[in-house]
Amino acid sequence: MVGNNKLILVVIFLPIIEIYLFIEIGALLGSFLTILLTLLTALFGVYLLRIGTFHNIRNLQEKILQGIRPDKEIQNGIFNLISAILLILPGILTDSLGALLLFRSIQTSVISNILKNKYNYYSSGDRKKTIIDVEHKKSDD
Repeated sequence: MVGNNKLILVVIFLPIIEIYLFIEIGALLGSFLTILLTLLTALFGVYLLRIGTFHNIRNLQEKILQGIRPDKEIQNGIFNLISAILLILPGILTDSLGALLLFRSIQTSVISNILKNKYNYYSSGDRKKTIIDVEHKKSDD
């Protein structure tokens, strides 16, 4: 239920933030450069989605054929997909987030943060753990 509330807040506030940033950046750079910047990042997102996906799939297949676990290739594919989608969406904030997610250091910190939160969720001592010890005997009835 908490996740749904966060999604609703993102849906409500993201367009408001994007409009504000368009106005501020437009006043700073001018409307033509702001629109051009948005179009260029969208084109880069489409390029990343098309070319990057094929490149990642090829690398994934090579690792599988070599018998090596393709952990990094899967990670790169996921982050490239998320980055491409964010770059395609019109807006200064989404473009910035999409560009940031292309950096390996940002990807590493995002993954470590996700794993840390997952570990804390499962290792929380607040829940009662019930252990039931059962012996099973096969009867000849």
